Amino acid sequence: MYEPVCSKADALLKMPIPDFDRNGLLPAGVFDCTLDDIRIRFGWNDRRMMLFNNLAAFIENEVRPSFPDPWYCDGSFVTDKDMPEDTDVVLDLSAAPDDRKWRGLEFMNREQPRLISQYWVDFWVNLPGGNDFSLFFQYVGIKTTRFKGIDPLHHKGILRVL
Repeated sequence: MYEPVCSKADALLKMPIPDFDRNGLLPAGVFDCTLDDIRIRFGWNDRRMMLFNNLAAFIENEVRPSFPDPWYCDGSFVTDKDMPEDTDVVLDLSAAPDDRKWRGLEFMNREQPRLISQYWVDFWVNLPGGNDFSLFFQYVGIKTTRFKGIDPLHHKGILRVL
């Protein structure tokens, strides 16, 4: 298990992941990073470290053995919220062979309830076509718009882990 490595303020000084905007969100865009970058930047308290450890276990146990594709990390975990509920993960299968796309979609449909309860990860698959989840998650969700008082069309950043 990973342990917290620094305070929230220290993490903001050390990372290539940008500072939060005035709304406590990443600025608009897609930011490439590593899993370790996520731990350092967003693991500033026990709750967040629990979510990070679950995320790391999810990636190691569920994603990497079958899906060597890029994935996106999003949700309240990549905001300034001290006690996020879960972590959102989008597996990018847009450039994957068709058989892997189908396996990813089947995995998401079959395993979503287990993944939420076991890892606290809300898992989605990005496939080519009109429903690009990596773009969808760059908009602020309805809970965030209410809590922070911002426009639902406000763009925010997400993380891409290669």
